[in-house]
Amino acid sequence: SVDELDGLPEDYVKAHPPAADGSVLITTNTPDYIPFMSYAHSDAARRALYVVYRQRGFPDNDPVLLDLLQKRHRLANLLGYSDWAAYVTEDKMIRSKQAAEAFIDRIHGLTKARAAKDADELLQELRKSQPSATAVGDWQKTYLEERVKRQRYSFDAQAARQFFAFGRVLQGLFDLVGDLFDVQIRAVDAPIWHPSVRAFAMYEGKDAAADAAPIGRFFLDLHPRAEKYKHAAAFPLVSGIAGQQIPVAALVCNFPAGDAALMEHNDVSTLFHEFGHLLHHLFAGQQRWIGQSGIATEWDFVEAPSQMLEEWTYDADTLRRFARREDGTPIDTPLITAMRRARDFGKGIFVQQQMFYAALSMQLHARDPHALSTDDVARELQASYAPFAYVPDTHFQLSFGHLEGYSAIYYTYMWSLVIAKDLFSEFEAHGLLDAPTAARYRKEVLAPGGSADAAALVQNFLHRPTSFDAFGRWLSQ
Repeated sequence: SVDELDGLPEDYVKAHPPAADGSVLITTNTPDYIPFMSYAHSDAARRALYVVYRQRGFPDNDPVLLDLLQKRHRLANLLGYSDWAAYVTEDKMIRSKQAAEAFIDRIHGLTKARAAKDADELLQELRKSQPSATAVGDWQKTYLEERVKRQRYSFDAQAARQFFAFGRVLQGLFDLVGDLFDVQIRAVDAPIWHPSVRAFAMYEGKDAAADAAPIGRFFLDLHPRAEKYKHAAAFPLVSGIAGQQIPVAALVCNFPAGDAALMEHNDVSTLFHEFGHLLHHLFAGQQRWIGQSGIATEWDFVEAPSQMLEEWTYDADTLRRFARREDGTPIDTPLITAMRRARDFGKGIFVQQQMFYAALSMQLHARDPHALSTDDVARELQASYAPFAYVPDTHFQLSFGHLEGYSAIYYTYMWSLVIAKDLFSEFEAHGLLDAPTAARYRKEVLAPGGSADAAALVQNFLHRPTSFDAFGRWLSQ
């Protein structure tokens, strides 16, 4: 009902007018779902949408997932491995299933106390409206986090949205990349698969000539539409070969449509994250061998460059370049400070949630899939790893798209984050807008692609092996 939109931003309400019967349609598309879960005051409405969101793919995907798990298990057995998890981890930085399981449990243990403290803060906030509450539900987490951030850290996410119009954010990203890496991004004519898709090329040098040969090309498919992929991802389309062909990639995301459309700050971070993948593919596209071209490193390193680029979305000097209200007023220092302080709240919950996803992807591929209930495994692991209890009638694993691509190795997000924090320490030391550091990062980490082990790339840039130190500092903040 219209009443259940109470708490949502004005532009969101205007974009969801009631039908003739007075009902309002809210979809499970990201631009609908995330703001609703963040701002809608109606606890019942948020719970209802949460359940529908986590029923996507049910029941049709259950036999599909089981078939996938069974075929992978059979393939691993044919190749002499006990299970798919043992097979798929062998050529990663982590080297074994046992090491991956130990890493998941280590991170879970490190964050247990922090997550419990975060969850207690949310519970205290919930008790202001529900005095008898004994635990926070998963559908309440985001809403309560926003309230705590607003009240305790003076950060209002709705106020921050005013500074992040989609068009300015995208241009700000292009300008930042151009300055850091001395490249130019220009729109180009190319065949596209939908009118909302835009094509670009990247050129060496900010003053590249009009007839210069591009480093690579990319497509941006950034807005939701019917039947489209629901999440955010970078897709390599063509792998570059030195002297033969240039790399091509596509970003497929689901941000609000229109240059004036306002983005959540989390959406801004997501855009930078995915563009980090795209830069990796384009800069690493000058290899002799196609198997080493682009994002061809060990898979548990793949997320490090993209996670690191998110750091610029919290940097005051970077944000002032493009974060402006419609009237041109730039984002102010107190809001940036509050945003950075609020970022640290809920960190323990976030990491624990990631460890649940990591354990789920690992265990679904480590157990015999012929007598497996994916619902039972999800409920068991949620109880062991996740900060919030299982909600009845939900089937998260059936829309967990990473089970297809990442299979057993979702742990790679946190493994990469450890490395990303370490890599970022160089920029912290020399300045986030320091072009020489960015040039060295491009040369030592991004450009080699898969021509060397990821550990060697990191050591070349840091002049030492990677460590947990930077990650530990971040976790303790």
